[in-house]
Amino acid sequence: MTEQEFMNVSCLMKTFLLLSLGLLCLPVGMARAAGPKVGEKPPLLQAATLLQAPPGAKLDAASLHGKVLVLEFWATWCGPCVAEISHLNELADQFKDQPAQFVAITAEDEAVIKPFLAKRPIHAWVALDTDRAMNNAYDIHSIPCTVLVGKDGKIAAITHPAMLNEKIIKNLLAGRKIDLPAPGVGGETVANKNSDAKPPVFEVTVRPSTVTNSSCGMGNGRLNARGWSVGDMLATAFEMRSDRILTNGPLPEGKFDVTIVQPRNTTEPVSILLQQALKSAFGLTGTRETNDAEVLLLKIKEPDAKGLVVSPTPGGSFHFGPGSVGGTDVSLGGIANALESLLKQPVIDETGLTNHYDVTLKWDAKLPDDPNPEGLKQAVREQLGLELVPGVRPVELVRITSVKENQKAPGSVP
Repeated sequence: MTEQEFMNVSCLMKTFLLLSLGLLCLPVGMARAAGPKVGEKPPLLQAATLLQAPPGAKLDAASLHGKVLVLEFWATWCGPCVAEISHLNELADQFKDQPAQFVAITAEDEAVIKPFLAKRPIHAWVALDTDRAMNNAYDIHSIPCTVLVGKDGKIAAITHPAMLNEKIIKNLLAGRKIDLPAPGVGGETVANKNSDAKPPVFEVTVRPSTVTNSSCGMGNGRLNARGWSVGDMLATAFEMRSDRILTNGPLPEGKFDVTIVQPRNTTEPVSILLQQALKSAFGLTGTRETNDAEVLLLKIKEPDAKGLVVSPTPGGSFHFGPGSVGGTDVSLGGIANALESLLKQPVIDETGLTNHYDVTLKWDAKLPDDPNPEGLKQAVREQLGLELVPGVRPVELVRITSVKENQKAPGSVP
């Protein structure tokens, strides 16, 4: 599995984990209606307070001209932002002796930021944009968001911090042009391609996809997904893992791009609109039921294991894949969900632990589609101080039926 494939892990897994962990930030992947564009000069560089900068340092275009700027818009309460701190710190350390300046920009107060930095260091200048002047000037409605400025003083990219790597920074330092996707996921929206197009007030669309890897972003009543299967849509629509979704036949084939846009501060759940889209587009509906099933029970084996540390700050993040599970401010329910996805068997949290944790779990995985279940179970015991015990428990499932099947008359013959 490549790094890009790992980042683009199916929303079938990622979205459900985010929903269960409550780690979603502001809307992701929506079109930028205003703000600066690539190739333009940055509209504003200023801060009410500048932390971790050398004495006399200034955050302005004149002082920083000739340097590559990495402007990271973030917040302490944003789990995906916290998740990218380690990645950005590595890049900042790697280029600390070169003309590249990393600046973390937040609208939060110093009283919030200083205690956070004491527990989770950021290797960059930290600009306090308490009046939101920079956030407004750059039209920041979704975080994390990274603005890259080249040595020529012009914006080189507006993207997600996960897209940054050593090669990108080196190309900027060499004055070469870079091409990165806009923040969020998937391909361009209509508004990206036509800057004069106004963003929709309300939209629910399902169209055939041309992308290979599935990816998604959702929050605040909005969804933007690319390369989804119908199974991915069902998992998100019913907030249920794929192995707990029962079907009476094969699902429609193909990959689809799904967009849901609602007015901000809406109360209509994305899941309900997605259920309606599945019924309209594919004739599929679902009902919930509970059955006894063979499960794995997550229990405490050895407390205070090194891989399970009470999180020092709020702001959660989570990732998992073959050979690795990790994150910050993670609940045991979230860990159980990840283990269930990897082991392809229901996992029930019976630890009784209510804290949120920083988690580091690593093991040797044989192949991307073979997570080495025994190695994973051993890692859970040795690194997390937990164990997985076979048992039987009631498990909630979703049974999918077609509209045509639901409309059959009682006693009719198929």
